[in-house]
Amino acid sequence: MKSSQAPSTVRLRAAAYVRMSTERQIYSTANQLDRIRQYAASHDVDVVTIYEDSGRSGLTKKGRPGLTQMIEDVQGNHDFALILVYDISRWGRFQDLDESAHYEYLCRLNGVNVAYCAEVFENDGTPFTAIIKALKRAAAAEYSRELSAKVFAGQCRMISMGYKTGGPPGYGLRRALLDSDGKIIQILKAGEWKAVQTHRVVLVPGPVAEIAIVNQVFKWYAEDGVGDRKIAAVLNEQSVATESGGPWTPDIIRGMLQNEKYIGNLIFNKASFKLRKTAVRNPPEEWVRCDGAITPIVPQELFNAVARERARRHRRYTDQELITSMQRIYNAHGRISSTLIDADPDLPTARLIARHFGTLFDAFTQAGIPNLRSNDFLVTRDQNYGFRDRMVAEATALAIGAGATAELMDAPHTLRLNGSVTVSMRAIRCAHDKKYGYYRWRIPARLAEGCDFLLVALLDRTNRNITSYLLFPTGDLDHRAIAFTESSIKRYSANQRWNLSDFFLPTSSAK
Repeated sequence: MKSSQAPSTVRLRAAAYVRMSTERQIYSTANQLDRIRQYAASHDVDVVTIYEDSGRSGLTKKGRPGLTQMIEDVQGNHDFALILVYDISRWGRFQDLDESAHYEYLCRLNGVNVAYCAEVFENDGTPFTAIIKALKRAAAAEYSRELSAKVFAGQCRMISMGYKTGGPPGYGLRRALLDSDGKIIQILKAGEWKAVQTHRVVLVPGPVAEIAIVNQVFKWYAEDGVGDRKIAAVLNEQSVATESGGPWTPDIIRGMLQNEKYIGNLIFNKASFKLRKTAVRNPPEEWVRCDGAITPIVPQELFNAVARERARRHRRYTDQELITSMQRIYNAHGRISSTLIDADPDLPTARLIARHFGTLFDAFTQAGIPNLRSNDFLVTRDQNYGFRDRMVAEATALAIGAGATAELMDAPHTLRLNGSVTVSMRAIRCAHDKKYGYYRWRIPARLAEGCDFLLVALLDRTNRNITSYLLFPTGDLDHRAIAFTESSIKRYSANQRWNLSDFFLPTSSAK
């Protein structure tokens, strides 16, 4: 007689998801995992993997790599049939309740159920459970809205009292920690924060060397006419590190020149991104200000000069204002050119005017200025860019077909072949000399700078078609331009080909 044995119980495999924001210690990931493991032990479940988001907001899925990876695994290859979560709020405080339900539905659709270990209800799919979950999700979302309003009100109050609420101090400034009596305890370093509730943080002037650089930046812009991009480049050339230790950018310079904290004023709520929704710029009447909260490190007069200069440079002109100014220049000089436009203090650059009207020629036409000079270049300039793009694309394909490698470089219309040889590609327009009646081409020496070879396409008399190609080693254009006419081009017959493919011959295979 055979003895019977009780069948072994197959234990369910599960994944645990934990998320910690900064609101309560009870919701630390360690405490969540303790409760999840208790639930798993009492339900014969084995936790085989853990997904974690530490210090992450539950408002959206974006910025939560743990949740994102878990959803991807659920929809792909996974070895668990259950996800254990502490409670509804740890799954997320999504402002759209359907979003929270959507992620749970994706799991269930792929054969993975979700269990909330600290909730009093079982997630069994009954109508009662669905109602409870909807209420819990609404409560979690409402908690975030209420918390956001409370935090915002607290930040506004702190700013109005002259205290720093968060974020880096800014180049040339430092964060100082104050005790309850308003005395400085220490200067906070990056990554250091107050630990006592009654302590406060204020901004104070930083090192003298940094203050000098801040003032130099303001002077460069206001007095020397240097722009944001050039200022950033100069500071990088001088190996001046930013507040974070990285390189300077035009955006950093722009933010510095417009920030009133350098003249002692704290401003809050210029822009807002509440509840991870669309960022908005708020009107000045909604800003929270505290003037005189900081010891200024930039003179008020210098700050105002920068503001005036920025307003002048970034002024928005109407069509009529631009037309009137161009007519004024033409009447004063009897002619008009991009040089005269750039020299006029009341006009933007000729490039901006051309962009505003389409081309500079169109701008002159709108202003009723007679076309005294050839406008061929203005008409064909954009077409030339198209020629260059096609040359680069065709040369890349030909090089690869010939067994070479072709890599597009940062320099415009330039390829690196086989990782070593650089070729710049240009289209050269044909100019008609009306005085002598001949047609000629001119290749400026600057086109060969920074490359090994210059490959040019010569356009025909109409500047609408390519007639032939010339290839020059850059040494042939060493500090001098190359110019020739239809009759004198034979001097460069050794450099000339009729098709671009003639420059790319297949490499022979080793046998």
